[in-house]
Amino acid sequence: MATPANMAQIRNAPTSVRDGIFGKTAFARDLIWLRFRRLRLSQTAFADRFGLSLGMVKDQEQARVAPSGALRVLVAAIELDPALIERAARTAAERWGADVPQ
Repeated sequence: MATPANMAQIRNAPTSVRDGIFGKTAFARDLIWLRFRRLRLSQTAFADRFGLSLGMVKDQEQARVAPSGALRVLVAAIELDPALIERAARTAAERWGADVPQ
């Protein structure tokens, strides 16, 4: 497992090395990096904030299920503007009755 002391080395390593470290598909690896390293959120907090199910986040990070096109676009949008997507998730939840992100 990567420790804080060697995370900089891992982050700066070539993609092929990072894939070997995490043993993940490109999407799963990128989702983990976005959630954990950039946004510093737990799986639960990430799911809640962006209107996703915890099970879906876990399945994607473990590469148990191939991501849909819509999910790939959503994750790219979260990477570009997390605050906007959080507001959109809250608006959708209020408008159409899903759980409102905290």
